[in-house]
Amino acid sequence: MENFSSNCGTNVTVNLSSRTCSAVQVTSGQPELISYFQSLIIVTVNRVAINTVLGMTGVASNVINMCVFLKQGLHVSMNINFFVLATVDLLRTINYLWMTVCSNPEIETLDAPFIFQDIQYLTNGWISGSLERVTIFIIAFMTVQRCFSILKPLSIKRIITPVRSAIVLLVIFLINGVVVIPGCISIYFDYRFFPSKNRTLLGLAFLSSSTENEGIAFAMHAVLYVVSLSVLIVFTLLLVLQMEQQAKWRRITLMKNQQQALSKRDKKTSKLVSLLAIFLIVLCTPTVIVSIASTFVPDFSVSGKQVNLFFAVWSFAYVFGALNANVNIFIYYNMSSKYRHVFQEMFSLCCDQPNTQS
Repeated sequence: MENFSSNCGTNVTVNLSSRTCSAVQVTSGQPELISYFQSLIIVTVNRVAINTVLGMTGVASNVINMCVFLKQGLHVSMNINFFVLATVDLLRTINYLWMTVCSNPEIETLDAPFIFQDIQYLTNGWISGSLERVTIFIIAFMTVQRCFSILKPLSIKRIITPVRSAIVLLVIFLINGVVVIPGCISIYFDYRFFPSKNRTLLGLAFLSSSTENEGIAFAMHAVLYVVSLSVLIVFTLLLVLQMEQQAKWRRITLMKNQQQALSKRDKKTSKLVSLLAIFLIVLCTPTVIVSIASTFVPDFSVSGKQVNLFFAVWSFAYVFGALNANVNIFIYYNMSSKYRHVFQEMFSLCCDQPNTQS
């Protein structure tokens, strides 16, 4: 149900939990591409069913990642990057679990003083996007760092210290946090009467500038996505090319047995970087496309004519984001012998403790 105030559009209030958009259709004469009930089915399957499973597994896997890198020590800049990356992915998965709660159709039957979907949009949607961008920027920074480690192997530890890495990570958080501001300054919570529930509840309200501000926010959102993915792709290609050149040089200058060991290690590193890049590009590209559409198609927004399509399409983007927050543990375990050793050591200790006590 869309509820428009009578003061010439200076204020718009929207109930996202029942988006029939009848008022929009009357004023525009253009029906929505999908109905509210079709959108509800898609959102329920993606956000509630799939994201619940991915959210729970994501929380477990990223807690394990944090413990492994914490045990390895945060005195190395790369370990700081991996630890912060796991922390961000943990926050993302917790955020996805909150989304599944708010997106459950049965949640509206509770006697709550607010509309869950409305609360979720402001407390979850923009935060999820920001955390996903932070993830891309962190991995892009790690790729740049690895390129410098090959170009300047003797001075890399002096150039990129743990303190400087922490500063870069803080700047990444600040830049991506600023993007949320335009999308939130014209949206607020307000109490209003819902005839379907015959009571006054807390929900979303939009100022007249909400469409323009939301467009600016989605534009910044899309630009940061494109920039971070472009940096990641470029420096990943450079890193792979550099490692191939290093491998050729080592094959010429080193002994045969050393050459075989180094070539094997280079191949593992190249495969690890390639896997990280491929997974990020594949799983984040849908979000970039949807963000660009939200920027250049005014009707494709929470307050636009295609609000049902907006929520349905974004639910798929959230599924890809949840998948991205789950895959790193498998890459680490299969590609890093040090990670695998600490992982097995941790779980062997956990398994040995009950046996010791008994």
